[in-house]
Amino acid sequence: MASTYSPVANIYSIQTILAVCAECDYQMDQLDVGTAFLNSVLTDNAFMETPLGVNNDQGYICQQNKAIYGLKQSTRAWNKRIHCVFVRHCFKNCGADPCVYFKSTNKGLVYVGLYVDDMIIAASTSKEINQVKGVLKNAFKMKELGKTEFILGMDHDRSAGTLMIKQTRYIGDVVKRSGKQNAKSVDNPWASLLKLLPKQTPTTEEERSGMQFKPNRLLIGYLLYITACTGRDIAYVVTQL
Repeated sequence: MASTYSPVANIYSIQTILAVCAECDYQMDQLDVGTAFLNSVLTDNAFMETPLGVNNDQGYICQQNKAIYGLKQSTRAWNKRIHCVFVRHCFKNCGADPCVYFKSTNKGLVYVGLYVDDMIIAASTSKEINQVKGVLKNAFKMKELGKTEFILGMDHDRSAGTLMIKQTRYIGDVVKRSGKQNAKSVDNPWASLLKLLPKQTPTTEEERSGMQFKPNRLLIGYLLYITACTGRDIAYVVTQL
């Protein structure tokens, strides 16, 4: 576990950065690292068969020097690689979240929130943001996504001088994936007398087979994420499910 675990920014840390930007009137841009894992050097021994199309009459096995997609060590290797880049340019980890970086400048603080290969950069001026972009572009192939408006399934709006976080787009996608576009909406998601009992679960092999292709666990995962981000009003219902 120690050699494969890799942290990502906590959703509450991302929301905190959004709140700081609203309070301090900071600018914020979003970036994505192209083929991030391929930039990472492996420190563990990892071996693979030669790819199809490569002549290997001798039956050689390849030792991997760089991380590739699908390798369990790749995420951690990438995190260590980009961490070194930030530290080399005087960024520090936030004590509460190892994937939130900050740096003090004469204009204030610059923040970076890192979620695997997606990141947001927040600062008081576009010049400071561009300086961080320059550092990253010198190290990696970066894709600029412009001003941050949609991050990790959350829309945010600061146009009125306040911060509004919502998940209308994300919830709409979940509804489409579950085929519930025509479902009836209700004000209260839980009937007052409704109880879920163990005897209501499938008991026969036929009933279990019928449930096998229903994406209940997937939908509960979506609901848990919505609850964590914005949907505190459905927290009780989701825990019951």
